[in-house]
Amino acid sequence: MRLPITLPILIATTLPGHAEEKISYNRDIRPILSENCFACHGPDKNTREAKLRLDVRDAAIDKQAITPGDAEDSELIFLIHSDDEDEIMPPPESHKTLTEKQKQLLAKWINEGAEYESHWAYIKPERPAVPKMGEEHPIDNFIAAGLKAEGREFADTADNPTLLRRLSFDLTGLPPSATGVTDPAKAVDDLITSEHFGERMAVYWLDLARYADSVGYHGDNERDVSPYRDYVVNAFNQGKPYDRFIVEQLAGDLLPDATMESRIASTFNRVQQISKEGGIQDAEYIAKYYAERVRATSVAFLGSTMGCAECHDHKFDPFTAKDFYAMEAFFADIFEKGAFNGDGRYNEGADIKNHPGNELGPWGPVLKIPSEEQTKELARLRGEIGKLEKEFDRGTPELEKEFGTWLVEVRSAVKKGGKDAPKLPKPVAAALDQTKGKEPKGKQKEALLNHFRTQHPEYGKIHTQLTQVRKEEQQLNARIPSTLPSVSTTPRTIRILPRGDWTDKSGEVVEPAFPEFLASGEFEAAESSERLSRLDLADWIASPDNPLTARAFVNRVWALFLGTGLSRDLQDLGNQGQWPTHPELLDWLAVDFVESGWDVKHLVKQIVTSRTYRQSSNPSPALMEADPYNTLYAHQNARRLPAEFIRDNALAVAGLLNPAVGGPSARPYQPEGYYAQLNFPKREYRADTDAGQYRRGLYMHWQRSFLHPMLVAFDAPPREECTASRSQSNTPLQALNQLNDPTFIEAARVFAEDLLKNETGFDSRLEEAFERLLSRAPSEEEAALLRSLHEKQLDRYRKTPSDADALLAIGIKPVAADVDKPALASMTAVTRALLNLHETITRY
Repeated sequence: MRLPITLPILIATTLPGHAEEKISYNRDIRPILSENCFACHGPDKNTREAKLRLDVRDAAIDKQAITPGDAEDSELIFLIHSDDEDEIMPPPESHKTLTEKQKQLLAKWINEGAEYESHWAYIKPERPAVPKMGEEHPIDNFIAAGLKAEGREFADTADNPTLLRRLSFDLTGLPPSATGVTDPAKAVDDLITSEHFGERMAVYWLDLARYADSVGYHGDNERDVSPYRDYVVNAFNQGKPYDRFIVEQLAGDLLPDATMESRIASTFNRVQQISKEGGIQDAEYIAKYYAERVRATSVAFLGSTMGCAECHDHKFDPFTAKDFYAMEAFFADIFEKGAFNGDGRYNEGADIKNHPGNELGPWGPVLKIPSEEQTKELARLRGEIGKLEKEFDRGTPELEKEFGTWLVEVRSAVKKGGKDAPKLPKPVAAALDQTKGKEPKGKQKEALLNHFRTQHPEYGKIHTQLTQVRKEEQQLNARIPSTLPSVSTTPRTIRILPRGDWTDKSGEVVEPAFPEFLASGEFEAAESSERLSRLDLADWIASPDNPLTARAFVNRVWALFLGTGLSRDLQDLGNQGQWPTHPELLDWLAVDFVESGWDVKHLVKQIVTSRTYRQSSNPSPALMEADPYNTLYAHQNARRLPAEFIRDNALAVAGLLNPAVGGPSARPYQPEGYYAQLNFPKREYRADTDAGQYRRGLYMHWQRSFLHPMLVAFDAPPREECTASRSQSNTPLQALNQLNDPTFIEAARVFAEDLLKNETGFDSRLEEAFERLLSRAPSEEEAALLRSLHEKQLDRYRKTPSDADALLAIGIKPVAADVDKPALASMTAVTRALLNLHETITRY
């Protein structure tokens, strides 16, 4: 230990902002150590320097890095103030530095005794007392307490039009004109019970579930898993308890009362990227699939980044590499192969025949989900096929005699050869060749006799009928939606892969187990009995005793309606995440959610009926300067609509939106040649030419490697991985997209055509447009600008009618035959501008 040095910085006993409260390890110290120290002095033993751990109090004290109560005698404090490049911590090569305030915090914390705390997210939440701040709503009392401490107050409540628009977009993703709600006081109940509520919630969940209509890897081939999307929509609409929602997705196929619905839900495990590229290694891709499932499961349900532990112990959180592979072992029973190209191997001893209702398709087990009508039609066709097959296979002495005569004639004709030689199918010709000079038997006779039947006057008619009915069955089967369910079979052996190397077989074999530091109580005891299953994993995640599950979900739902999470990093509640702005409120909401029966609608209603939610989103300049990130929630957060809702809004306001819920993916307009680089095989995009063109963005075809340009422009993720939060950019491409995407041009044109039915003139039409689109009247300046635009465009289109024709020809919706085309084109210019306003695509 070096001789302690006296540093002026250590003399201070109080710090700005901390004069009256003790330093909190979780709030103040852990983030500093996690960001700057844990990479070299944290949980990962493989990269730990000087055998020093700073994430464990006893270890830090033992190494004299920390001397509780005496910062000047602590090696940690000496090193962070050193001027020597060989000694200073963090080292220069880490490119990390501590601020003077952070150094003061560390010193004051040590002087106060260097008390550690378990990470807040790993402690089971308990319902805290609601602060008594005089507010009616529990949420508001927590927020009010924070506001009062900083000398702030709630912002005014948003005006009714703004609030109505906010609620409509937040709860359904649609504008008020599409939902029909008119009264904010009644809107919450009406919107939560709307079938579009499930669609709104599904947009977010499908990012977490990495849902897509293509496989991602290599050729990014398409596959149908749309029933899983319908399951998610229906689950939110029906108010399915969130714990059941978890269990069905992770282990719906293993439930004692497994249903078609729960088996569809288990698609969650198989909707990830997969490959059938020639030459790939089966073992490598099995390792990829299992590792991805651990990443997706831990982020989606636990708000934890376990992926870091694939190659080594987590550098920041207590997850070990063994925890990672023990989690993989839960998924080792899933019936699949790594290389979906015919060469990969399914689980040893696996047999799809043991799983009735599933078929083996190009991507592994497939579950067909016919409608009631399709089920009846299939039964009819299969009954007819059975009847015709029986008639076709019927043998008689007369048929045998005719067959003998035919066989002699065919052999003779084949022997003579020449142009009159019969053209026989290969199997028939082979059977004929194999039976030269002898009586055909077995498979050879069957092949010859069946071919003879097709040539027979009576049996040939039956064969023609049978071929037609089989074709009808095949066509019907092709129309039946399907999904990729989880199918359980003999588990594979799972080993720890040193540094994630799938070729290294030296690692320890592991069985399914929960992360050691989180396993407790009944779950800890269960690990000592028989092998744990995916159902055990699902039950553990969905347990009220799990400290992460409810917090992760509640935090994300809060972000859906307030713009940011109470803990800002929605993906990570661990050491690299952020201390909640209102930890007691987060715990109160988590406990309330669990005690409500994991009722998602109850949680949503709690949030959107609060005064906090209903505040105006227009903060004063002084407040913005004092709290730029609105950590106090002293106002609502305005934010841009998600990509899907921007498109939905344009279609809804124009009256084009197809509100049908569920079903296969839709294909809206897309630039010609956009798929030119898609290979294996080459393919051509065909946009829908029916009502599918106007379906909601939720149902847009999701091609992972070539996501629809509109979705890309507005920051939708390709869903190659589980995504907990979308980035938000602001680029010129977004404006160009809205001005030139055929969907937006067509919506603007149909919107304009509807406005022209108002015969009282431009000003009245403009007021109607603003009311439908923005729930307000235009300002004088806006009206003047748009009037000028309209007049200029009308003059242009009167002079060059061909320009008007070109504009109005965009889109499949026909233009009314009696419309004044220059008038419609000039009004379309106005509505295009309105649809492209920042305000139009922003929820306030």
